[in-house]
Amino acid sequence: MKLRNIYLFVFIICLMANACGDFGDTNIDPNNPATVAPGFLLTRAQKDIMDNTHDEWIGGRTTFFNAQYWAANNYTDESRYAPRQGAIGGAFSQLYITALNDLNEIIQINSTNTNKGEAANQIAIARILKAYTYQYMTDLWGPIPYFEALKGAANRTPKYDAQKAIYADLLKELKEATAQIVEGEKAFGDADIIYHSDLKAWKKFANSLMLRVAMRMSDVEPALAKAEIEKAASAAFSENSDNAYFTCLSGQPNNCRLNNDRVTRGDADFCISNVLIDNTLNPLKDPRVAAFSDKNANGNYKGRPYGQSFGVAAGEAPSIYSQPSGAAAVLAGNGFKIYDVLAPDAKATFMNYAEVCFILAEAKERGWNVAGTAQDWYNKGIIASMNEWGIDDAAAISAYLNQSTVKYSVVPGNWQQKIGVQKWIALYPQGLQGWSEWRRLDFDKLIAPVDGALSDLGNKAAPMRLTYPQEEQTKNSVNYQDAIRQLGNKDDLKTRLWWDIK
Repeated sequence: MKLRNIYLFVFIICLMANACGDFGDTNIDPNNPATVAPGFLLTRAQKDIMDNTHDEWIGGRTTFFNAQYWAANNYTDESRYAPRQGAIGGAFSQLYITALNDLNEIIQINSTNTNKGEAANQIAIARILKAYTYQYMTDLWGPIPYFEALKGAANRTPKYDAQKAIYADLLKELKEATAQIVEGEKAFGDADIIYHSDLKAWKKFANSLMLRVAMRMSDVEPALAKAEIEKAASAAFSENSDNAYFTCLSGQPNNCRLNNDRVTRGDADFCISNVLIDNTLNPLKDPRVAAFSDKNANGNYKGRPYGQSFGVAAGEAPSIYSQPSGAAAVLAGNGFKIYDVLAPDAKATFMNYAEVCFILAEAKERGWNVAGTAQDWYNKGIIASMNEWGIDDAAAISAYLNQSTVKYSVVPGNWQQKIGVQKWIALYPQGLQGWSEWRRLDFDKLIAPVDGALSDLGNKAAPMRLTYPQEEQTKNSVNYQDAIRQLGNKDDLKTRLWWDIK
């Protein structure tokens, strides 16, 4: 079945599931079914996660800026770290209201599913996606509502849980969900846009997420991180075909959110930053520059200076800088390449094999018991990233790996610097993940905004976290104040998260 037909298929099946069956009770209102088909809920939850993370708001204007992958063409305050409160509040509330609530409902519905294998698989997939979403949220803010969240009217003011407790439970949830999967039984069919109910793939994704969670806590819980990574490593992604993607459709409203922003606003918002192109990809002669970005009006790859003031940015035409890949195709109305970030049917990456490789390279540097060497995993991570972006010329990749600025045995810096920079490149355009790895590893890459930050960042080039939504200060005041106490009585951009101790 062609991907463009999958959403339509899913919605038809969901409607049939609610409309057909026993006609014995004529008092049931067909327009207000008592329950919603789990497949519909999963499709909607997966899309809502994508819409609220790989979008122009918490994506483009927040995490993409915090990772300094992109720079602002206009309305530049956010790139100078004065985040828009509406974007922060929207992401905080919407991920609870939409994705997490739908995933929770899938779990509740399956408590009465008589097909125990199908029920177990649907619950397991929902738990894996909940873990993904909760880690995303706690890595934005720190303490968040977790154990008391999703209670609806039973608890409208949930407490904020410590990030340490959340991380421990994420590992528990991922391990239990993996063990719960019953291969050979049904799940969601094609309502699962990420893996189409390939249960082996879901197991690999869960184990890969365990690697991410464990490595992120490695400086504060090294013994636990070591144990979890050693157990999960062999069951995680082993090639790019394992990657977890949500693939958008070409037509509105199911097109990629970043495509929608470019279609509706033109080049008003985003360019590629000089941090990514001029300071990194061009000096490394990195062929991924052509996959990440379009050439500028002069036929070159050139990034916009990161963090310009509104007046300076407005005085420079966006065309003198490189736009995200696919920008020219949006303008022309055709000609998209398979890897274009701004394509209407772009893939939103939840996790990729390259990240797994860099995690295992770091594990070897820490002396943990995983296969291979740090250099081998580092090289595999770069190769996986190149291949993911359509670069498969073995000679060109080999030449790249053997440059003195890339080769693991000679490139300057400690292992945090070597692995950190290449991992940051390979995580593009996963803004939160690239930003998180910079916060955790402290590699030298990000710069202070060229025209100055608009918030107090201490001695750092970028924020350490986001501030809480203003609405929480009024609607959940007592628990908000407790969250602030957990953060050292500071709700600001320079306060470190639990796992960020260096």
